[in-house]
Amino acid sequence: MTMSNRGSRKWLLRMLGVFFITVATIGCVNDLTPHGGWSSPVLVDNKLLIGNVEGKLVRLDLATGNLDNGWSYPREDGLGAIYSDVLVVDEVIYGSGYTCRGDDCDGEVFAVDLIDGFSIWGQSGLSLKTKLIGQVGLAGKTLLVGTSALGDEDDGGADGYLYALDVTPGTSSIVKWRIPLDGNAWSGVAVEGSMAYVSTMAGTVYAINVTDGEPGGLFDQNPSSRIMWTFENGNAVAGPLNIVGGNIYFGDLAGKVYKLNILDRNAKTQSTDANIDSAKIDVANGEWVFDAGAWVWAEPVKEDGTLFVSALDGSIHAVDDSTGEKIWSASIEGQIVSSPILFDRKRGQIRERALAVPSGNENVWVISVIDGRELGVFVTEEPVKSSPLVYEGYLYVHALNGHLKWFSVDDTTERGCVELKDGAQCN
Repeated sequence: MTMSNRGSRKWLLRMLGVFFITVATIGCVNDLTPHGGWSSPVLVDNKLLIGNVEGKLVRLDLATGNLDNGWSYPREDGLGAIYSDVLVVDEVIYGSGYTCRGDDCDGEVFAVDLIDGFSIWGQSGLSLKTKLIGQVGLAGKTLLVGTSALGDEDDGGADGYLYALDVTPGTSSIVKWRIPLDGNAWSGVAVEGSMAYVSTMAGTVYAINVTDGEPGGLFDQNPSSRIMWTFENGNAVAGPLNIVGGNIYFGDLAGKVYKLNILDRNAKTQSTDANIDSAKIDVANGEWVFDAGAWVWAEPVKEDGTLFVSALDGSIHAVDDSTGEKIWSASIEGQIVSSPILFDRKRGQIRERALAVPSGNENVWVISVIDGRELGVFVTEEPVKSSPLVYEGYLYVHALNGHLKWFSVDDTTERGCVELKDGAQCN
């Protein structure tokens, strides 16, 4: 067999692998279509912002435990579903939602005033004929949004895009630029300084310069020139990217978790004035790959030299951040779709650090960060595909059926429940 034939065969096998993983994952995400209940609560000024099952952004007053019925976005019909957490910066709420009728999808990117709940762009946000799943990112006055393929592209278009939007209130032109990507961008956008990072279901992580650049310069003429480097692992990346201490962490649907040194990669790009386009892991610069043994969708969580990795088979792994070696493993009942959170748990006079791990089966499990022991459970009696939030002694959970429940952190008992669709108390 010639080198050319071997190269073609390798490419074909990779494409088949990406195809089968993507088909399987679309099955998962069409469990996503559009249902809601995935949006995690976001705390702002003693209120929680959450996307409800109708795709409306609603606000809960923590002082009363009631919805603010005079505040929502949109005011009338919902967006269908809001899957990602909203981002709040300088009293503006950024996010996205979508609905589908078969393969015909309508998405909206919104930027909403925190006080009155109205769009800063006028009547509504930016409409796109696509699924909008991942969290948006913000760099200065530029909102960054990853998309799936667009349904109204005359030439078929790319499999996904990174959009840059102007969030200046009242701007006459919302879209600044866009870059075609090699796959659906479901992971959301992570921003660090002047760089944005986005991954695709084709297995590529992009590092993109999102500065404004000179008017009429290269960035304006060719937005794809903003791509500084890529990392290609060949396996779909569906979950969020986490940037901590100059490194980026993410999992893929082949069960692998990666640590990449983005400071070093960015510096090399600047010093050589050439794009880095590689699948190589640089062990000498602290990079590694960990095998979780099952699809990883949830965002990895890092604290004090330990990375906590969760997988769709219900497994949780504590990994040494410096070496990528496993410290311990544990498991819960059900898939782990959304990221666990770290919190302090009081037992008598002792406080211990623990993970609150949401289960796609039901409940939120409490796991020791020391050795992975099960310490307790918050009983939701419903699947949970969002991340919990701990505030002022309570753990808040958005369940898949659209209920928001809260529990005592110390004794795990339920203390309240409200239906986010209409604000009624749960039966």
